[in-house]
Amino acid sequence: MASRIRPTTVVGLVYSSTVFVWASYSLLAVSLPFRFQDLGLSVVEYGLAIGAFALGMLVTESVWGVLAFRIGNLRTVLALGICVAFVYVAIDLSTSFLALAASLTLFGALAIFPVPLFRWMALRAGGPGTEGVGTGRYGLFFGAGMVAGSALGPLLYITVGFGSLMTVVLATYAVGLALMAALPWREVRLPPVTPGTLSQVRGVLTSPFLFAAGLVVLDYLSFTLIINFLQIYSVSTFHGTQADAGYVIGLARATLLAAGFLLGGSVDRFRPLRTVPFGFLLIALGAFGTLFSTSYVEMVGATLLFATGMGWLSAGMLPLALEGMPVPLQGTAVGVFGSFEDLGLLVGPVIISAVYAGYGANSAFLFVGFVALAGTLVAAIALRLGRPRASASVAARPIDPRSR
Repeated sequence: MASRIRPTTVVGLVYSSTVFVWASYSLLAVSLPFRFQDLGLSVVEYGLAIGAFALGMLVTESVWGVLAFRIGNLRTVLALGICVAFVYVAIDLSTSFLALAASLTLFGALAIFPVPLFRWMALRAGGPGTEGVGTGRYGLFFGAGMVAGSALGPLLYITVGFGSLMTVVLATYAVGLALMAALPWREVRLPPVTPGTLSQVRGVLTSPFLFAAGLVVLDYLSFTLIINFLQIYSVSTFHGTQADAGYVIGLARATLLAAGFLLGGSVDRFRPLRTVPFGFLLIALGAFGTLFSTSYVEMVGATLLFATGMGWLSAGMLPLALEGMPVPLQGTAVGVFGSFEDLGLLVGPVIISAVYAGYGANSAFLFVGFVALAGTLVAAIALRLGRPRASASVAARPIDPRSR
């Protein structure tokens, strides 16, 4: 018997919970550089701690992908969400590099648990042929939370202090968890669970998938320039304030999500691989534009160009990876793909912080610009030569909120 719960209701709750969960994360993340500075910790220690956070995600996101269709129930969601809240408390109480690195590693490992499932639900919400649009829409709500947190985090930090900021972080996360719990889990029909963890991962690691995964490492390595270091170089190099840094990061995230939302249709129309070189090219132009900026305003303009390229890639990279992937393996594929994203987030802060500390901010912009140019060249060559295609897959279906 058909349920009275409509697919739009299910996806709407996915979107709304995503906004609050990632707003809570962003409130914390954008203030962490200032927290490290106030504790007397160096930029290299900050880069290593952020790398530890990415390592936590890298280690577990594939696992959450394998478990994606198993964790879609109220009890598991609540249990994992409460664990994440306790890790937030641990971050609040940490005052040394080792304590912060350890708590951030654990946070990265746990906080990512709903992402593979929710990304898959959003990707398939509209049915076959709309993956770019679905990914762009998920990015819109994911990014909305990040924008709000990025804009308000530094302001709250300098006005009420880190302890009060963490109270706001916990309250925001609690709202997101409540919305996750409100999903009609008993009535959301997910694909059948495929047995065999290792066999699932092996089935995902096809040549086309690994090609897309390699590109996304370059994509997310570049991304760390603005999400982890803009707070520092906008103040030290371009002489803005800490509050200004928050506003610029918020504006960059808004540009990223708007680009993903608006350009998702082009991904579906022209196929993902045809759009990927343009996304990387915009990132390169943004990095080099920042390098040659002579004022804060020029830096902001270059950052927005960078963010536009990131947004375009955000709508196309996951559909590129899932082309030809059988539906029962797609939850695992989303998680494994997320681990490659996390790999970029892991190596990015470590390499960029080392380049930044050793050779100055200009070298960091130059490094990221060349990384993005490498992505442009590889994607363009693959498009020219013809990327390997996977075998035909089981037809994808939109989310059907009927009993499992």
